[in-house]
Amino acid sequence: MMYKTIILLSLLMLYGCAMTATETPQEQTLSSGKGLPHLSSINHLAQQMVNELVRQNDSLKSTQPLLVATPVMLSDLASTNEFGLQYQQGLITALHDHQFNLVDMNVAETLRVTEEGDFILTRDWQQLPTDIDVRHVVVSTMSPSKEGVVVYSRIVDVSNNRVVSVAQSFVPITAMPDMLTPSEKVVSENGLLYRSDTTGQNAVMLGGAK
Repeated sequence: MMYKTIILLSLLMLYGCAMTATETPQEQTLSSGKGLPHLSSINHLAQQMVNELVRQNDSLKSTQPLLVATPVMLSDLASTNEFGLQYQQGLITALHDHQFNLVDMNVAETLRVTEEGDFILTRDWQQLPTDIDVRHVVVSTMSPSKEGVVVYSRIVDVSNNRVVSVAQSFVPITAMPDMLTPSEKVVSENGLLYRSDTTGQNAVMLGGAK
């Protein structure tokens, strides 16, 4: 009996060591499709992507100004959604954790004091400064499929459009059920309506997408 107990304990220790050496519990959650709260999942995705961007970076120094652009859909490079906006904030947090010199382009030149509150963040380009010297930008795209969404991020030197680092990841629909939902039976594409027999026959819908 003692011999069997020792073998069982040894197997459990080996399993624990193997999990630690390969994936963290959060990484296993994303890859296995067991959903975390969607903000936790997005923040963990951002951390993974930034770790890869740091690993592949071949020229950007942490002291050089860096801007994080809003992620856009790969299909048009002009639209975003709640998933993209939350992912952008996660990237900013993760990059700051790596001590990069981040620039926030949404900070207005003047503080607006109103009855609703005191505001300095804005998306009105006329209120933003025009003399910020930033050469490097993190740009990201999202490409949904039936099973989930592929996210691409890269750091680009805008002075010559050179890519200095890249990262990509796939998020299964089951990992973020609050942010990724199956397509409806009827979907609109390029002004035309397409009907499927069941839901989930087309690309997933990203949170906040219109």
